[in-house]
Amino acid sequence: MKFNGRIIAIGVVGLFNVIRYFYYHQYLGLPFEANFFVLTAFFLAIAWWCGKQFDRVKYFSEKDPLTDTYNRRTIESSFQKIANVCKRENKKLGIILLDLNNFKQINDTYGHQKGDELLKYIATLLIKTVKKDDIVSRWGGDEFIILVPKCTERFNSEFIRQLHQTLNNTLSDSFPSVGASIGFSIYPDEGQGFQELIQKADEAMYQNKSHISAAVAKSDTTNF
Repeated sequence: MKFNGRIIAIGVVGLFNVIRYFYYHQYLGLPFEANFFVLTAFFLAIAWWCGKQFDRVKYFSEKDPLTDTYNRRTIESSFQKIANVCKRENKKLGIILLDLNNFKQINDTYGHQKGDELLKYIATLLIKTVKKDDIVSRWGGDEFIILVPKCTERFNSEFIRQLHQTLNNTLSDSFPSVGASIGFSIYPDEGQGFQELIQKADEAMYQNKSHISAAVAKSDTTNF
């Protein structure tokens, strides 16, 4: 949770008290009394509390409470802002859609608490893996979206491959039965609107899932 609301509130109240001091004790020449500090501390405490409530409301309006990633509404509005910047600078924007394979099996076998632990684990891993300017969001259920501003030509060959490898290698240690499927699309090459690009990424992701399922089936047949 950020401190913007508290910082602004403290700044406004602090400025008000500076003006109050100069007006009463410098301009009007009234005698200075110790209760000035008492009132100032009281005003600052109220400002801190009010600013904290603002920060809490803003945080919960933008974030998914379980995973601490951005929520669906925020990622949609962020896309439009970033897309406008990329268009103005003639850059590309990567949209990654990630889905966990066999997630339902975790919930059914170990309970929803274990499933929630897995989602938080994935969210933390994604935030640590992506770059500072990238935006991670929980799209819904076991799906996540990552916005990659100003992606390069190596987006597919390097970024996606490394992300996929990192996820599956890490999951194989902690959650062996779970894997990750990834699909992506690129603005403006594959579409202008967010929903259109999500649809493209979703189609690519399910192709990835089909390849994984076919590989698993082939492996099982070979072992048999």
